[in-house]
Amino acid sequence: MCSDRENNVAFVRSDLCHGSLVVRNRRPGDRFRPVGLAGRKKLQDFFVDLKVSRGQRDNVPVVVDQHDRIVWVAGYGIDEVFRVTDPAQAVVILKLKALGGSD
Repeated sequence: MCSDRENNVAFVRSDLCHGSLVVRNRRPGDRFRPVGLAGRKKLQDFFVDLKVSRGQRDNVPVVVDQHDRIVWVAGYGIDEVFRVTDPAQAVVILKLKALGGSD
């Protein structure tokens, strides 16, 4: 994944983003495969490993595809499946912006 310094921008494969992408809150049992890990991980465990406070976890937007597969945990990482592997691939650019923020 390419991202800016603060991980507020993600580039994901557009060929795998069929249909609409939806932003939602985390749900019990959510799993994804963070880039660089060999297998799937519970989103809850991912947050614990990154030391994201309990209060903050429910405020992290989760972008999912039409099959409810996690594409991007906004500000933290994308799923390995959606990682751009070839500079010639078409991408979808996802941005996380604060409410009322500029840009």
